[in-house]
Amino acid sequence: MLRIRNLAALAAVLLVLVAALAGCGGPDMEPETGITAVDDLQGLLDRVTRTVGGARNAATAAEALPVLDGVSEELDMIIDRLPNLSPTARADLSQQAARALPGLKDNARRVANSDGIDVLGPSLNKIVDQVSRLL
Repeated sequence: MLRIRNLAALAAVLLVLVAALAGCGGPDMEPETGITAVDDLQGLLDRVTRTVGGARNAATAAEALPVLDGVSEELDMIIDRLPNLSPTARADLSQQAARALPGLKDNARRVANSDGIDVLGPSLNKIVDQVSRLL
């Protein structure tokens, strides 16, 4: 009788544990990696900073264009995921976007006023617009 009670108690604890952990990933995380939209955004913003910082002339700017276009495509994917994110994840994404926008806008102005790398302007302006949509 005691053994049955212990087994029942263990089963109850396991059920509660499974139920509690079942939603751990939630819509805010990719189930396979645990990477969140906020992590994705930070990685993309870092890539933009490195790419624009490395553009010094027309040749390096031409090499940077495909990278910025790829970032733009990935930002579109994050924007598409917005409706499925929890309110907390959307708020975190919005805060991160708000912190990043001033630097992105400064980079866009610098690029627009720099001979040779001004070709990056349209791509960078598109990224600024996309990040603004995350606010």
